[in-house]
Amino acid sequence: MGWFKAPGADPSADARGALVRVLSADRGRTAGAGVYLSGRRLLTCAHVVNAALGLRMLSPRDPGAVTLDVSFPALAPGTAGARQARLVAWVPPRAADRQGPVADGSLEWGGDLAVLELDEEPPPPVGPVRWLDMRAGQLVRAWYGGGQPFAYADVQVGSCDGRIGYLDGQLSGAAVDDGYSGGPLWSPADGAAVGLVMGRITPPDGEFDTQHTVRRSWGLTWQSVRQELLRVGAAPDPAPPGAREPVGGDESVRDMMVGPLHALLGDPTVRAAHSTALGAALGMRTRADGTAPSVEELAVVLCTVERALPTLAESLAPSLGDARGRAQLDRLLALGRLTDAAGLLSVAEHRALLVKWDHLTRQDPGLLPRAATAALPYVDLPRSLTAARLDPDDVPGAVRELEEWPGDGSPVPDETPRLPALLRVVEYAAAETGGIACQALQEWSGRVADRLGIHPSALGERRADAARWSDRSAGTGVRVLVELSRHPKDPADRYRCAVWRMRADGTAARTAAGAERPRTGREIARLVREVAGGAEGAGQNVALVAVSVAPDALHLPVDEWDGASADEFFPAPLGEDFHLVLRCPQIRRRSRTGAGDLKRRWGARHQSEPLVADHHVSDEMELIRLLKTTHYDAARVIVHGPPGGRTRLLHFCLAMGVPIVLWDRAEPGDAGLLDGAGPYGPVDELPERVRHFRVRAYMDPEVPARPALVWEDAELPLPDELQLADPSRGPEAIARPSEGTDQAT
Repeated sequence: MGWFKAPGADPSADARGALVRVLSADRGRTAGAGVYLSGRRLLTCAHVVNAALGLRMLSPRDPGAVTLDVSFPALAPGTAGARQARLVAWVPPRAADRQGPVADGSLEWGGDLAVLELDEEPPPPVGPVRWLDMRAGQLVRAWYGGGQPFAYADVQVGSCDGRIGYLDGQLSGAAVDDGYSGGPLWSPADGAAVGLVMGRITPPDGEFDTQHTVRRSWGLTWQSVRQELLRVGAAPDPAPPGAREPVGGDESVRDMMVGPLHALLGDPTVRAAHSTALGAALGMRTRADGTAPSVEELAVVLCTVERALPTLAESLAPSLGDARGRAQLDRLLALGRLTDAAGLLSVAEHRALLVKWDHLTRQDPGLLPRAATAALPYVDLPRSLTAARLDPDDVPGAVRELEEWPGDGSPVPDETPRLPALLRVVEYAAAETGGIACQALQEWSGRVADRLGIHPSALGERRADAARWSDRSAGTGVRVLVELSRHPKDPADRYRCAVWRMRADGTAARTAAGAERPRTGREIARLVREVAGGAEGAGQNVALVAVSVAPDALHLPVDEWDGASADEFFPAPLGEDFHLVLRCPQIRRRSRTGAGDLKRRWGARHQSEPLVADHHVSDEMELIRLLKTTHYDAARVIVHGPPGGRTRLLHFCLAMGVPIVLWDRAEPGDAGLLDGAGPYGPVDELPERVRHFRVRAYMDPEVPARPALVWEDAELPLPDELQLADPSRGPEAIARPSEGTDQAT
């Protein structure tokens, strides 16, 4: 870029912060220069490595994993602070025609690159430079490897064929000489490095003649260096802070932008005005000499600088006079979605939204999680928006993630753009807020929608949806499903987990997954609290948390797992704050009639009498007889007795489709200890009575009982029975797991 300068760049800044000095083996001299790429990697010339090792300069032989001494002039002068760097990539010098080694006396050659790796990243002020392609006419500066402030040479790219750039220097000042090779060629006008110093062209021996070439050197262009490094798998990210490459580095998107830009900004005067405003918004320096950038350079900015495209669209939209201009802008915005840099919001739109949302979050930390969950029920939201509260520091990250979601699945008129997910969340947050804040958010949303070409009726319909949601009445309460599992080599006290929240329509959203590693009970409890607290309706009713476990895990004290954070005043076992129940579908599925039994018994739970499996039930065969005869529709069984027999009876109850089983997992399971939980009262109130009992039991050591409750709600599907939805198609696109979807989104 020539008309646009680097974002926020200091005109006096240069590449000395990335300059590397490559030392000889005895550290007695400077073998050449190099440039810091990123991370722990440095770039220099292969012939500089040969010089440091005392080998023939243009030898193509790979010296192997040798270690060289290097230093950073930006950190310390001379050899102070020297550190070691290992050779990790080698591009040997080769003849210019790519045939064989470089002949003695050659004036130019190809290849000749080496990548070195440090043991650790260098500290500031060492940092990577921005890279751009070299072109003829650029004024560039090179430095001697020692990095002394006076040891630089200013030259101009006189000729450039895309591979080599020939550099001509004035007769005043220093010339490119020994010790410059491998260093960056810095273009102050572009605020970027455009190549590497490679060699110099000297006059022949003998008397000087005015026809001799004087002060001409040459370097490899960045475009050539990049291709060589890509070939050996060592290319760095060439994008500067705030800029990105098009998807996959594909330049076709940039090229396709040229057409609509010509249609919209073909007049250089108009293009200069909009480009100047664009540069100011992005913090880039622009020329003030009355010229305009080329359409091609403007396309590069739109493809690589964050928020450049929507910022230009914000400037252009009010001046569009006809449908043809709007169509060209829509085409430009559609191309922007193929890049990582464009984003949805302009610089000003983004800044305004952050200010508004930061203020609202400080007043009501739960507002945005509630609004996002309601506005995007079929989207796997960012984790920050599934918790009960959103920290103001997390607002920028949440906005960035929401920007990446496409438009919603609702119909729109005349093939106009769909309303982006972010704007839908803004509308729901506005409806929930009310007053002046609501009006400000809706005005912001309206301006963005107008700039994007969204039909007013589409925005109006989503705004009406948000208003209806804001007027909602309290629901039946939050329902959360948790699935615990273990791998054979997992520690005995750790479990992998997945968490779903149930929507009002009976589908589920997978909000958190812990299957990638085993977690402690405390970690799982905190995860459950975040999901339950961030779900729609949180705080209105006690949430139901159903934990699906394997048969051998029914004894787990999940209700006692403490989800309190480090800064909370007192413990928060899950059983105190939630209706914590267990489910074990594996046992029921081992029965041919298990599914039908569960449905029948659940439907009769209000009419059937509870069955008490105590010492009067001698064994499991007696239990089977009772459940098949006098208690054929029984939905509730209270199991007593010693642990061994109690476990067997519990398993048979579940196999025969009994949906509600209560027992005391503490030793020895005395029948009278559970009376405080009201096991025989109204059935639907049993989880709440058990919760009350647990609160007392956790606080009173005189209460030894630890009630465990299986609650197999036939109307609440389990994880592998869930209806799964495609977020891009909306609620009507329900799929089953067998149709290829592996999680709800």
